[in-house]
Amino acid sequence: MKDKKVQILMSTYNGEKYLDEQLKSIVRQDMPVSLLIRDDGSSDATVDIIEKYEKKYDFISHAVCSNIGVIHSFFELFRMADKDADYYALADQDDIWFKDKISRAVAVLEEYPDDEPLLYCAAQKLIDAEGSMLKVSMMDVKIRPGFGNSVVENIATGCTCVFNRKMLDIVAEYEPEYTIMHDWWLYMIASSMGKIHYDEKPCMYYRQHGNNTMGSRTNYIDEFKERFARFAGNKGKLYRQMQCFAEKYRPEGENGEIIKLLLDYKKSIRSRAKCIASNKIYRQRKGDNIIFKLLFFMNHI
Repeated sequence: MKDKKVQILMSTYNGEKYLDEQLKSIVRQDMPVSLLIRDDGSSDATVDIIEKYEKKYDFISHAVCSNIGVIHSFFELFRMADKDADYYALADQDDIWFKDKISRAVAVLEEYPDDEPLLYCAAQKLIDAEGSMLKVSMMDVKIRPGFGNSVVENIATGCTCVFNRKMLDIVAEYEPEYTIMHDWWLYMIASSMGKIHYDEKPCMYYRQHGNNTMGSRTNYIDEFKERFARFAGNKGKLYRQMQCFAEKYRPEGENGEIIKLLLDYKKSIRSRAKCIASNKIYRQRKGDNIIFKLLFFMNHI
């Protein structure tokens, strides 16, 4: 396994506060890796920190580019990636990786045939901006990856993602006109065209900032209200993302049926009822499923 070539793709933007700690965790990985960083037009000391590491470690390289936003930045990284690598991992600028993060992912992916797109993703331990562990109120659920989940929920948190060259070829060849996030697009591709493995064992500390903090509510009614408001605020985004995916890849069979269910739901109350009744389109948590059934009924996806 150690002879496998793994390239980490990182996008940075004004990340001076946490970048040093993240880079330390990457260089401490227990198997050889290379790191390609695309800086998305930082105006702070981010590039200085990167250059310090680049001088010390010959497996780190970077490109200073104009600001295009995180989604476009990662798609640019897909096109810039070393096409001779065996596997690719995505990295954010402010997390802390466990030292076996990459080796664990590669060990899992090596168990699958590499003639189709493969995606590994994993759970995380949440920390706050200062690095303290967060207490999470959300009940644990058994994650069930699948295309019917990917159309309404993303379980493939980008900074945990590791994938093979087949996957890179697909995402480097085409950047969608619209996607909610680059990692969500990866999940849809893997669940419709290849294989996805979700590791229930955390692989890193995932930093939460301010309003981005997840799972801190302890009152389930308040949490339900908060999550309903958040999901409802995404009106039109899921539908538009699915339209782009369907136009490009035109899945068939059961996945094609799932797409048709979602894209037809706006036509009539009867169509919405089909979505509500279907168990093919689902979120991981029961409470979230209830929310999405309500949103389907309200024509609000």
